[in-house]
Formats: sequence, C-alpha cells, structure tokens
Amino acid sequence: MKILQVGLGNNPGGMEAFVMNYYRELSRQGISFDFLCMYEKIAYEEEIKSLGGRVFYVPNVKKDYIGYVKQVRQLLNREKYDVVHVNMLSAANIVPLRLAHEAGVKKVFAHSHNASAPGLVRKVMDRWNRGKIATYATLKLACGEAAGRWLFGNASFEKGEVTLVSNAIDVDKYVFSSEKRDKIRQELGLEGKFVIGHVGRFDLQKNHEGLIHIFGEVVKQDSQAVLCLVGDGGLRESTEEKIRASGLAANVVFAGIRQDTEALFSAFDVFVLPSLFEGLPFTMLEAQANGLSCVVSDTITREAAVLEDHVESLSLDVPYSLWAETILKHKNEKRKDEGVIREKLADAHFDIKKEAGRLLALYEE
Repeated sequence: MKILQVGLGNNPGGMEAFVMNYYRELSRQGISFDFLCMYEKIAYEEEIKSLGGRVFYVPNVKKDYIGYVKQVRQLLNREKYDVVHVNMLSAANIVPLRLAHEAGVKKVFAHSHNASAPGLVRKVMDRWNRGKIATYATLKLACGEAAGRWLFGNASFEKGEVTLVSNAIDVDKYVFSSEKRDKIRQELGLEGKFVIGHVGRFDLQKNHEGLIHIFGEVVKQDSQAVLCLVGDGGLRESTEEKIRASGLAANVVFAGIRQDTEALFSAFDVFVLPSLFEGLPFTMLEAQANGLSCVVSDTITREAAVLEDHVESLSLDVPYSLWAETILKHKNEKRKDEGVIREKLADAHFDIKKEAGRLLALYEE
C-alpha cells in the first residue's frame, strides 16, 4: 500500500506531530509513508528517512503555482498512490486534493487539524474553497469535534460525514521521570524554581503576547518563577523584544526547538496554553500524560481535558491577574498517578498504540 502525506511544514508543530506519531507506530507494522514538501527541508526529515520514508520536494505553491502543479501531477502519475492524506490547517490551499482527485487516486483524505484561519488572505481563500472539498475528498477527517465542525461545517458533522482520528500520543514516552527532571533543570538553570512551561510555535495562534502579560502578573507574586518557552517561529524575535521591554528577561528561558520535549515536561511544574484558537493540541495531551496540571484558554475544546480535575480553562477576557492566581495554585502540586493517566488517555482514544490501528483500517478499507 502506497500512502502520500501532504501538508507538513519545516517546523515541528502539532500537525507534524500527528503524522509522525502515527508513522512511528505504523512503521512497526511495515507501513511506509511518502511525504510531499514545498520547503527546503521537512520537519523530522532525518527520522522520516530512518523509518524508510521518502520525501519529494516540489516548488512552493505560493511562489510557483504552475511549477507546483506540474511536479505534483508528475509524482502522482508516476507513483500511483493508494491513499493521498492531505493534512490541513484551513481550506486556503486545496490544490493537493484537486490534483489527487484528477489523478484518479481512490482514497483522498482531507484532514482538519485546526479551528480557525488567521490572516485576511487565508480567511478569504478558506471560505472560497470550502465548498469544493467534498468534490475532491473521498473522506473527511478531523482531530476533534471543533476542528471537524469548523472546516467541514455543522451539517456535514451532524450527518456523520466526518471521521474523528485522535491526536494520539505514545504515553510511555511522556511518563514523568525524576531523572529527566533533574537533568533538564540543571541544564537550563531551573533548580529550585517554579517553572511554567509552554510548548508551541511562535505565531499568532499561540498568543505569546498574552502569555507574557500573564507571566508578568505571576512574577509580581513569585519573583523566582520562570517561564520556559519551547519552540521557534516567525514571532520569536518580536516576543523576545517584548519580554525585554517588560523587564522579564531574567525570568524567561528560550529552549528553542527540542527533540526531547518529554524531558522538558518532566522539568515543568505547570503547563500553560493561552491560545487564541486550536484544533486539539498535542502539547496539552503530552502535558497531561506527564501528570502536569494545565491552565488553558477556553478556546480549547474540552475534548483535550482528559484529566478534568487537572485542567483549568479561563477566558482570554478575564484579567491577567486571575490567570496568574490560577497558575500559582498549582505550585508544589503533586503529579497525577501514572496508572490513572494511562487508563484515561486510552479510554479517550489518545493512546497511539491503540489508535494507529484505526487509521490503518481507514487506509485499507
């Protein structure tokens, strides 16, 4: 069976994590993926190749539309894929769906990973293209209800036309480790600190600006608190400038892109995610798998709150001081029991060892 994955970028975000989590598990069953990339390098490239995957590079559709279409058509006609799985943050670019349809691919999956589309141009293109998805896709997938309703519409969701494929994780990987906690805390100079963690791309969606204001209120009450920011992106430089201007530079650690986020979760004391919008965030599931309490914006679907008593949702309209008070409540808090965590994640369909089989069944139907 030949499967082409489309939509991954060069920055390891949630969508990239979804594909790789399933790929790692399915590769153990002899399943291999090909990947389409329109950047200089695809996220997780070395690992993809180590698992037997192939990466095909094509021009960026935004910069060379004709070249993109030509090369993707050539690839589809040459490789004769059984499945083309298009991972989407919006319907702004549905060209891969159309080309797969025109090439006669029997299974064309449109997979929603988000619940909003930032930027005027993207919003316009998204609205223009949405009605065409059903023409090209043979199956509509979504990481959660909010993402499914947003991209495909309430009517389609209510009719049962959207199949949910969970943002499942390798629970074993994210189990709390005191050894990893001590190692990371020593490496990043976090010993004896109250560490607030955030993992995410530096872009509008993740609301780093709001996070800075929230953290400023935390520091007023605990001068030893530290904010650890994991990730990279277009807004990192401006975020650094805002932190310096706020006088918080001594209390913020920029960890960059890491391949050991599971160790970083063990080093955190609480996880904070004040996103403007989300599909169903992997990082929140990973934090809960580690036993961490999460303080998140109420824009995030409650589907992601697997450990309900360890997840607090707040409006982005309430004072930053209330966010700070809520975060500080979790100082010196013990982590959730590992057995309870495993059971709840499995029951909620977030254990990759169980969920990979469901995706494989969709490929094979």
